[in-house]
Amino acid sequence: MTVHNRKVKIITLSVDGIQFECQVQTWNMANNTEDGERFYSQCPDGEFREDAEPDYALELTFYSDWRSDGISDFLWSHDQETVDFELHHHPDIAAEHVQWTGQVKLKAPNTGGEARTTEMTEVTLPVVGMPAYTHL
Repeated sequence: MTVHNRKVKIITLSVDGIQFECQVQTWNMANNTEDGERFYSQCPDGEFREDAEPDYALELTFYSDWRSDGISDFLWSHDQETVDFELHHHPDIAAEHVQWTGQVKLKAPNTGGEARTTEMTEVTLPVVGMPAYTHL
């Protein structure tokens, strides 16, 4: 197989039905699931592994937006709510367009920053269970 590469350029991100991709600078669908635990007993075939529960998170860095329809205001106004999300990666490339869907628990982000710099916000939104992955 030959090498194939692509730059991260365009996504669509819907949280609770609201589009926020234009505020996003960096995103990551993090798989934090542990490998599970190994157990042993005293018999010859007495080894087994207990799988860990899925642990995913949507990590976002975005340009803060405190307008009434902005992402910063939205997260603070809906702190601790569980809502649907939909993330499309490479939506402009038919052969590489993939999607993750599921639910995230919203979290009000930390705010503030250094004087005279662009206001940025980082937030990690825990995914409920394992997100559904689809190749479109």
